[in-house]
Amino acid sequence: MSKKPIKALALMSTGLDSLIAAKLVKDQGVDVHGITFFYRFDNLAKQQASGEIQKLVAPLGIPITVIDISDDFLPTLLNPPHGYGSNFNPCIDCHLFMFRRAFAMLEEMDAQFLITGEVMGQRPMSQNSQTLAHMSKIMEFSDLLLRPMSAKLLPETKPEREGWVDREKLLDISGRSRKRQFELVEALGIEHYSKPGGGCILTIPQFGKRAKALKSRKAIEKITVADFELMRLGRHLWPSNHLLVVVGRHEEDNTALEAFVPGRTRLEALDISGPITVADGINNTADLELAAQITVRYCGTKVAGPVRVGWSDDRGSGELTVTAADREELKGWLI
Repeated sequence: MSKKPIKALALMSTGLDSLIAAKLVKDQGVDVHGITFFYRFDNLAKQQASGEIQKLVAPLGIPITVIDISDDFLPTLLNPPHGYGSNFNPCIDCHLFMFRRAFAMLEEMDAQFLITGEVMGQRPMSQNSQTLAHMSKIMEFSDLLLRPMSAKLLPETKPEREGWVDREKLLDISGRSRKRQFELVEALGIEHYSKPGGGCILTIPQFGKRAKALKSRKAIEKITVADFELMRLGRHLWPSNHLLVVVGRHEEDNTALEAFVPGRTRLEALDISGPITVADGINNTADLELAAQITVRYCGTKVAGPVRVGWSDDRGSGELTVTAADREELKGWLI
């Protein structure tokens, strides 16, 4: 009777490190199944929609399951126990959240351990030696977490002690350089991968500023994943603490903004060409007029005189005639 093969789950993205880590373990005879968690507001969501992850992993002979964890992660994103990085990135709590979700799937998928592509010292907040040790200490199943890229620099894990993988065939990479990884690509038969440097959208300064503005102005219990998706689009203006006005920058923005109209107010100039505007938090006529004035301001620098602006939302629709908002005031509202 043949022995049942060892199976591992691998947390994977389109990046080189996770592809190498999974392939190193697969090449030792382990049955590796990839898991990709994504947030609808992050860059990985677009990659998932285009099937990019599957295209990169398929040549390695590794099946992959893609899971949207946006709604489940939102409470942690808004109140991370370990705080944020330099922007709106709760990296430690994000990693812990994904690890715990993946560990919970081990029994469900009949797998024995978990693989990640983490490299010691590559990320200042979540992958330094102190943080890796801290996360291992507070995770119940940390002994089942294998980091093949830096395994020889870390304490032995159960997969190594049990002989499920050969520690000598794992790596000792540390730091931010990708030289070793690029040297391994040809030997491992990895032909396609995403270029380094994209990173999580929560680490991008402008996105972080918008997220901080939202959190400080809107009741946390009312913030949704859609609010974070909206941050990717247009110009964001906060003319008051309760009113957010998002103005499309180009046709692609205008088209995308239409998806965010439910629950918000849509505005557009009627007599001249201009952007689609989506306003969140309109409480009265003054708010509506201000959002319309902002819309007119972005219709072009040569707009003179009053302009008719149409509006619609869950409460109804109508039009009003306004002049453009003051250009200098806009500068103080723009984030």
